[in-house]
Amino acid sequence: MFDPKLNKLKLIQVRLIDENGKQIGIVDLEEAKKIAEKKKTGLILISEKAIPPVLKLGDYQKYLYNLKKKQKEKSTSEIKEIRISFQEAEGDLKRKAKQAEEFLKEGNQIRIRMLLKGRQILHLDFAQEKMNKFLSLIEVPVKIISSIKQSGNNLIIIISKK
Repeated sequence: MFDPKLNKLKLIQVRLIDENGKQIGIVDLEEAKKIAEKKKTGLILISEKAIPPVLKLGDYQKYLYNLKKKQKEKSTSEIKEIRISFQEAEGDLKRKAKQAEEFLKEGNQIRIRMLLKGRQILHLDFAQEKMNKFLSLIEVPVKIISSIKQSGNNLIIIISKK
């Protein structure tokens, strides 16, 4: 299979590279297509701005798959974690909310974790109220990815920017 961009270009000569990265040389486009058909591979347009344009012999579908895979790796955001405590003061919550806003503006997801110690685990309603209060302090619009869940002696919520 050939790169569809080749049909749009009106090329006479191209620089051809084989599957192993070894340079074959400068050949006519029709000759490059014949070489690709003989080797039962496709032609991939590597650089159309170079003079002459660079083509590589190889599987076009595999090239597209690897390209999409690289883009996914780039687009994945980190999950930052902010820990708040059961008895966190108002000022500390505001400071941590500002930090959360910065993380969100960078495009990261945030895991907010509240560690419950001892008898605090008996007061889950107060802990959830504190967690909701913290979320209301964040001024950037947020999307809740995973709602408040209890995991052992922790309350965890994951949020991201809308």
